[in-house]
Amino acid sequence: MLVFKRSSTMPGYVPYALPTGLYDYLRPLPHLPQSKLTWSYQGLIKSSARTEQQEGVRLLSEIFRTSPERRRECLYYLALGNYKLGNYAEARRYNDLLLDKEPNNLQAGSLRSLIDDKVAKEGLIGVAILGGVAVAAGIVGGMIFRGSKRR
Repeated sequence: MLVFKRSSTMPGYVPYALPTGLYDYLRPLPHLPQSKLTWSYQGLIKSSARTEQQEGVRLLSEIFRTSPERRRECLYYLALGNYKLGNYAEARRYNDLLLDKEPNNLQAGSLRSLIDDKVAKEGLIGVAILGGVAVAAGIVGGMIFRGSKRR
């Protein structure tokens, strides 16, 4: 939903619209947890900009700590935000908390699969890199050993 605001300098409505969550978050009234929550995931977590995703995770973490009645709502988006940022251990932690409370949550189940796949893929890449380093070290060690035998 878009909210059109009156401009103080011209009659009528201004020629721009703000998403409801953004307007609620930016208005000079005390922040309401629900509007902050909505802006965190709709405007920031879903963004493709890393800095906005980080801000979304920060806001959601703040809501998670300060609003116990909103914790369940925050869990999935904290897991998703951390997943998008590559913080897979944090993503898994929040997602597992949600699955403990709602074992049949399909979104959380799908996200768990994505997290597990990403961790496995990165683990294989890490093993391949470690193996490559070990082979390179073996070759260098072998060359040093041969050089020391020739003297």
